[in-house]
Amino acid sequence: MPADVLFGFLAAAAALWEVYAAPKPGLVDRFSSGAHKDMDFDLFVTSARSLAPQWREQARVGLEAVPPEKALVRLRGNGLSMEKTMFSATGGINTHKGLIFILSLLLYGGGRCVALKTPPAAECLCHLASLPIRGCVAGELAPLRSSLPSRPLTHGEKLYLEHGVTGIRGEAEAGFPALLHHGLPALKDALQRGSSFNDAALHCLLHLMLVSEDSNVMHRKGFLFWMEEYKRIVLEVLEQGSVFTTEGRHGLRSLGERFSSEGISPGGAADLLAATVFLHWCEEIGSRFFE
Repeated sequence: MPADVLFGFLAAAAALWEVYAAPKPGLVDRFSSGAHKDMDFDLFVTSARSLAPQWREQARVGLEAVPPEKALVRLRGNGLSMEKTMFSATGGINTHKGLIFILSLLLYGGGRCVALKTPPAAECLCHLASLPIRGCVAGELAPLRSSLPSRPLTHGEKLYLEHGVTGIRGEAEAGFPALLHHGLPALKDALQRGSSFNDAALHCLLHLMLVSEDSNVMHRKGFLFWMEEYKRIVLEVLEQGSVFTTEGRHGLRSLGERFSSEGISPGGAADLLAATVFLHWCEEIGSRFFE
Protein backbone atom coordinates (compact mmCIF):
# COMPACT_ATOMS: atom_id res chain seq x y z
CA MET A 1 0.00 0.00 0.00
CA PRO A 2 1.45 3.43 -0.90
CA ALA A 3 2.29 5.54 2.13
CA ASP A 4 -0.02 8.39 1.15
CA VAL A 5 -2.95 5.97 0.88
CA LEU A 6 -2.24 4.50 4.31
CA PHE A 7 -1.92 7.90 6.00
CA GLY A 8 -5.04 9.13 4.22
CA PHE A 9 -6.98 6.08 5.38
CA LEU A 10 -5.86 6.55 8.98
CA ALA A 11 -6.90 10.22 8.92
CA ALA A 12 -10.31 9.42 7.44
CA ALA A 13 -10.86 6.63 9.97
CA ALA A 14 -9.86 8.92 12.86
CA ALA A 15 -12.39 11.55 11.77
CA LEU A 16 -15.12 8.92 11.72
CA TRP A 17 -14.08 7.45 15.07
CA GLU A 18 -14.27 10.84 16.74
CA VAL A 19 -17.95 11.32 15.88
CA TYR A 20 -18.76 7.64 16.58
CA ALA A 21 -17.36 7.70 20.14
CA ALA A 22 -20.18 8.15 22.65
CA PRO A 23 -21.47 9.59 24.86
CA LYS A 24 -19.39 12.76 24.43
CA PRO A 25 -20.49 15.76 26.54
CA GLY A 26 -21.99 18.52 24.40
CA LEU A 27 -20.71 17.01 21.15
CA VAL A 28 -22.31 15.27 18.19
CA ASP A 29 -22.12 11.49 18.39
CA ARG A 30 -24.16 8.46 17.36
CA PHE A 31 -26.56 8.96 20.29
CA SER A 32 -27.10 12.72 20.31
CA SER A 33 -26.43 16.07 18.67
CA GLY A 34 -25.26 17.42 22.03
CA ALA A 35 -25.33 21.20 22.20
CA HIS A 36 -25.80 21.56 18.45
CA LYS A 37 -29.03 22.47 16.72
CA ASP A 38 -27.70 22.64 13.15
CA MET A 39 -25.83 19.34 12.85
CA ASP A 40 -26.17 15.66 13.70
CA PHE A 41 -24.39 12.33 13.39
CA ASP A 42 -25.42 11.75 9.77
CA LEU A 43 -24.13 15.18 8.75
CA PHE A 44 -20.76 14.55 10.39
CA VAL A 45 -20.45 11.18 8.66
CA THR A 46 -21.36 12.79 5.33
CA SER A 47 -18.71 15.45 5.92
CA ALA A 48 -16.05 12.93 6.94
CA ARG A 49 -16.78 10.76 3.92
CA SER A 50 -16.51 13.74 1.57
CA LEU A 51 -13.08 14.61 2.95
CA ALA A 52 -11.73 11.05 2.98
CA PRO A 53 -10.18 11.03 -0.53
CA GLN A 54 -8.32 14.30 0.04
CA TRP A 55 -6.35 13.59 3.21
CA ARG A 56 -3.67 11.74 1.23
CA GLU A 57 -2.76 14.96 -0.58
CA GLN A 58 -1.51 16.45 2.67
CA ALA A 59 0.61 13.38 3.38
CA ARG A 60 2.16 13.70 -0.08
CA VAL A 61 3.55 17.12 0.81
CA GLY A 62 5.65 15.43 3.47
CA LEU A 63 6.41 12.34 1.41
CA GLU A 64 7.78 14.55 -1.36
CA ALA A 65 10.20 16.01 1.19
CA VAL A 66 8.88 19.54 0.74
CA PRO A 67 10.83 21.62 3.31
CA PRO A 68 8.82 23.15 6.16
CA GLU A 69 9.30 26.72 4.95
CA LYS A 70 7.60 25.84 1.66
CA ALA A 71 5.12 23.26 2.91
CA LEU A 72 2.57 25.61 4.46
CA VAL A 73 1.61 27.15 1.12
CA ARG A 74 0.70 23.75 -0.31
CA LEU A 75 -0.95 22.55 2.88
CA ARG A 76 -3.11 25.67 3.05
CA GLY A 77 -4.05 25.38 -0.62
CA ASN A 78 -5.09 21.77 -0.17
CA GLY A 79 -6.87 22.70 3.06
CA LEU A 80 -8.95 25.39 1.36
CA SER A 81 -9.96 22.86 -1.26
CA MET A 82 -11.01 20.48 1.52
CA GLU A 83 -13.05 23.21 3.19
CA LYS A 84 -14.92 23.79 -0.06
CA THR A 85 -15.64 20.07 -0.29
CA MET A 86 -16.86 20.05 3.31
CA PHE A 87 -19.17 23.05 2.92
CA SER A 88 -20.58 21.60 -0.29
CA ALA A 89 -21.34 18.31 1.46
CA THR A 90 -22.87 19.94 4.57
CA GLY A 91 -24.78 22.79 3.00
CA GLY A 92 -22.46 25.42 4.43
CA ILE A 93 -22.15 24.02 7.97
CA ASN A 94 -18.68 23.90 9.54
CA THR A 95 -18.17 20.34 10.75
CA HIS A 96 -14.43 19.74 10.29
CA LYS A 97 -12.62 23.02 9.58
CA GLY A 98 -10.51 22.80 12.73
CA LEU A 99 -9.71 19.15 12.11
CA ILE A 100 -8.59 19.92 8.55
CA PHE A 101 -5.99 22.30 9.99
CA ILE A 102 -4.72 19.86 12.61
CA LEU A 103 -4.65 16.68 10.56
CA SER A 104 -3.12 18.44 7.57
CA LEU A 105 -0.08 19.29 9.68
CA LEU A 106 0.08 15.81 11.23
CA LEU A 107 -0.20 14.18 7.81
CA TYR A 108 2.70 16.31 6.64
CA GLY A 109 4.64 15.18 9.70
CA GLY A 110 3.86 11.54 8.99
CA GLY A 111 4.88 11.84 5.37
CA ARG A 112 8.04 13.68 6.35
CA CYS A 113 8.93 10.85 8.76
CA VAL A 114 8.73 8.33 5.94
CA ALA A 115 10.70 10.59 3.60
CA LEU A 116 13.42 10.74 6.27
CA LYS A 117 13.22 6.94 6.67
CA THR A 118 12.08 7.34 10.28
CA PRO A 119 9.15 5.40 11.78
CA PRO A 120 6.14 7.71 12.37
CA ALA A 121 6.40 7.67 16.15
CA ALA A 122 4.25 10.30 17.80
CA GLU A 123 7.00 12.54 19.18
CA CYS A 124 8.93 12.71 15.91
CA LEU A 125 5.77 13.11 13.85
CA CYS A 126 4.47 15.98 15.98
CA HIS A 127 7.83 17.74 15.90
CA LEU A 128 7.96 17.60 12.11
CA ALA A 129 4.29 18.59 11.90
CA SER A 130 4.98 21.75 13.89
CA LEU A 131 7.78 23.03 11.66
CA PRO A 132 5.65 24.55 8.86
CA ILE A 133 3.66 26.55 11.40
CA ARG A 134 6.64 27.81 13.44
CA GLY A 135 6.42 31.57 13.94
CA CYS A 136 2.68 31.58 13.29
CA VAL A 137 1.73 33.21 16.59
CA ALA A 138 4.40 35.90 16.27
CA GLY A 139 3.61 36.47 12.62
CA GLU A 140 -0.20 36.34 12.64
CA LEU A 141 -1.37 37.12 16.17
CA ALA A 142 1.26 39.30 17.86
CA PRO A 143 1.01 42.14 15.27
CA LEU A 144 -2.63 42.61 16.27
CA ARG A 145 -1.44 44.26 19.48
CA SER A 146 -0.01 47.18 17.51
CA SER A 147 -2.26 47.34 14.44
CA LEU A 148 -5.80 46.03 13.93
CA PRO A 149 -7.00 44.89 10.48
CA SER A 150 -9.82 46.73 8.69
CA ARG A 151 -11.94 43.57 8.72
CA PRO A 152 -13.80 42.36 11.84
CA LEU A 153 -11.65 40.33 14.22
CA THR A 154 -12.20 36.58 14.45
CA HIS A 155 -13.17 35.01 17.78
CA GLY A 156 -9.66 33.58 18.06
CA GLU A 157 -8.06 36.98 17.48
CA LYS A 158 -10.27 38.57 20.12
CA LEU A 159 -9.33 35.88 22.63
CA TYR A 160 -5.65 36.46 21.92
CA LEU A 161 -5.91 40.22 22.40
CA GLU A 162 -8.04 39.99 25.53
CA HIS A 163 -6.53 36.96 27.27
CA GLY A 164 -3.38 35.88 25.39
CA VAL A 165 -5.06 32.69 24.16
CA THR A 166 -3.16 31.21 21.19
CA GLY A 167 -5.52 28.26 20.75
CA ILE A 168 -4.81 25.58 18.19
CA ARG A 169 -2.17 27.72 16.46
CA GLY A 170 -0.17 27.84 19.66
CA GLU A 171 -0.73 24.13 20.25
CA ALA A 172 0.50 23.25 16.76
CA GLU A 173 3.49 25.57 16.91
CA ALA A 174 4.57 24.04 20.22
CA GLY A 175 4.57 20.54 18.72
CA PHE A 176 1.14 19.41 19.97
CA PRO A 177 1.95 18.96 23.68
CA ALA A 178 -1.70 18.25 24.56
CA LEU A 179 -1.62 15.22 22.28
CA LEU A 180 1.79 13.94 23.35
CA HIS A 181 1.57 14.51 27.10
CA HIS A 182 -2.14 14.10 27.82
CA GLY A 183 -4.27 12.68 25.00
CA LEU A 184 -2.05 9.83 23.85
CA PRO A 185 -0.99 8.66 27.33
CA ALA A 186 -4.66 8.66 28.45
CA LEU A 187 -5.75 6.67 25.40
CA LYS A 188 -2.97 4.12 25.85
CA ASP A 189 -3.57 3.83 29.60
CA ALA A 190 -7.26 3.08 29.09
CA LEU A 191 -6.52 0.47 26.41
CA GLN A 192 -3.91 -1.19 28.62
CA ARG A 193 -6.49 -1.37 31.40
CA GLY A 194 -8.80 -3.34 29.12
CA SER A 195 -11.18 -0.59 28.01
CA SER A 196 -12.95 -0.75 24.68
CA PHE A 197 -11.66 1.70 22.09
CA ASN A 198 -14.86 3.71 22.56
CA ASP A 199 -14.30 4.09 26.32
CA ALA A 200 -10.60 4.78 25.82
CA ALA A 201 -11.54 7.60 23.45
CA LEU A 202 -13.89 9.10 26.06
CA HIS A 203 -11.17 8.93 28.72
CA CYS A 204 -8.78 10.59 26.28
CA LEU A 205 -11.34 13.30 25.50
CA LEU A 206 -11.73 14.21 29.17
CA HIS A 207 -7.97 14.69 29.54
CA LEU A 208 -7.88 16.83 26.41
CA MET A 209 -10.80 18.91 27.65
CA LEU A 210 -8.88 19.58 30.84
CA VAL A 211 -5.73 20.93 29.18
CA SER A 212 -6.65 22.37 25.76
CA GLU A 213 -7.36 26.03 25.09
CA ASP A 214 -10.79 25.36 23.61
CA SER A 215 -11.95 28.50 21.84
CA ASN A 216 -15.33 26.87 21.16
CA VAL A 217 -16.07 26.72 24.88
CA MET A 218 -14.72 30.24 25.43
CA HIS A 219 -16.85 31.63 22.61
CA ARG A 220 -20.04 29.99 23.86
CA LYS A 221 -19.64 30.52 27.63
CA GLY A 222 -16.83 33.01 28.10
CA PHE A 223 -13.16 32.88 29.07
CA LEU A 224 -13.76 32.92 32.83
CA PHE A 225 -16.12 29.95 32.61
CA TRP A 226 -13.49 27.97 30.68
CA MET A 227 -10.71 29.01 33.03
CA GLU A 228 -12.52 28.19 36.25
CA GLU A 229 -15.77 26.22 36.30
CA TYR A 230 -15.25 24.24 33.07
CA LYS A 231 -11.92 22.84 34.17
CA ARG A 232 -13.27 22.10 37.63
CA ILE A 233 -16.26 20.07 36.45
CA VAL A 234 -14.17 18.11 33.92
CA LEU A 235 -11.62 17.31 36.64
CA GLU A 236 -14.44 16.13 38.90
CA VAL A 237 -15.42 13.45 36.37
CA LEU A 238 -11.83 12.27 36.12
CA GLU A 239 -11.53 12.15 39.90
CA GLN A 240 -14.76 10.15 40.06
CA GLY A 241 -13.04 7.47 38.02
CA SER A 242 -13.75 8.51 34.43
CA VAL A 243 -14.98 5.55 32.34
CA PHE A 244 -13.55 3.04 34.81
CA THR A 245 -16.17 3.43 37.57
CA THR A 246 -19.94 3.63 37.84
CA GLU A 247 -19.62 7.02 39.52
CA GLY A 248 -17.38 8.31 36.75
CA ARG A 249 -19.75 7.14 34.02
CA HIS A 250 -22.64 8.80 35.82
CA GLY A 251 -20.58 11.99 36.06
CA LEU A 252 -19.85 11.85 32.33
CA ARG A 253 -23.57 11.50 31.52
CA SER A 254 -24.43 14.37 33.86
CA LEU A 255 -21.77 16.51 32.23
CA GLY A 256 -23.31 15.72 28.85
CA GLU A 257 -26.79 16.70 30.02
CA ARG A 258 -25.51 20.02 31.37
CA PHE A 259 -23.45 20.84 28.30
CA SER A 260 -26.32 20.03 25.95
CA SER A 261 -28.80 22.15 27.89
CA GLU A 262 -26.41 25.10 28.27
CA GLY A 263 -25.03 25.01 24.72
CA ILE A 264 -21.47 24.08 25.69
CA SER A 265 -19.54 22.26 22.96
CA PRO A 266 -15.85 21.36 23.47
CA GLY A 267 -15.24 21.14 19.74
CA GLY A 268 -11.56 21.97 20.04
CA ALA A 269 -11.01 18.96 22.30
CA ALA A 270 -13.01 16.81 19.87
CA ASP A 271 -10.61 17.74 17.06
CA LEU A 272 -7.67 16.87 19.30
CA LEU A 273 -9.31 13.52 20.08
CA ALA A 274 -9.41 12.65 16.38
CA ALA A 275 -5.79 13.77 16.09
CA THR A 276 -4.81 11.58 19.07
CA VAL A 277 -6.48 8.56 17.49
CA PHE A 278 -4.61 9.28 14.26
CA LEU A 279 -1.29 9.46 16.14
CA HIS A 280 -2.03 6.23 17.97
CA TRP A 281 -2.74 4.40 14.75
CA CYS A 282 0.36 5.86 13.11
CA GLU A 283 2.41 4.32 15.90
CA GLU A 284 0.53 1.02 16.01
CA ILE A 285 0.02 0.47 12.29
CA GLY A 286 2.28 2.92 10.49
CA SER A 287 5.41 2.04 12.41
CA ARG A 288 5.03 -1.66 11.51
CA PHE A 289 4.18 -0.81 7.91
CA PHE A 290 7.32 1.27 7.41
CA GLU A 291 9.79 -0.93 9.28
